[in-house]
Amino acid sequence: MYFTVEILDEVGYNGLSPDRATELCTAAFTRCGLDVSRMGEVSLVLVDAQSIRNLNREFRGVDAPTDVLSFEIDGPHGEMVGEIVVAPECAGPEMNVEELVVHGALHLAEMDHGEDFDASEMARVQEAVINELCG
Repeated sequence: MYFTVEILDEVGYNGLSPDRATELCTAAFTRCGLDVSRMGEVSLVLVDAQSIRNLNREFRGVDAPTDVLSFEIDGPHGEMVGEIVVAPECAGPEMNVEELVVHGALHLAEMDHGEDFDASEMARVQEAVINELCG
């Protein structure tokens, strides 16, 4: 298997290549101890605020836009690991689109942050991945 990230850009963001998305997810998965050589594909979908709000309401019961959602499909070593959905217009100064991709990948790696993201292990791992890739 050869790990890749395929992008479906529904909003014309054009600020993230499949190679860069693959690099971000690879770093996140590797930091979590996963062997990316045994992983298949992640789908990254870039959507508008209304679309992610609809998904958030349907799958989490929260009727509000959010910045990123992750959906596991086959799991870390399946052919289709999962899908990360990002709303670029909901990205902010705290997390840009690249950070949101890493955040989504960490959720696919079965990390969680609970109610206090800043105090979580996931926040520390996310920061380490971003520092590694972005200096």
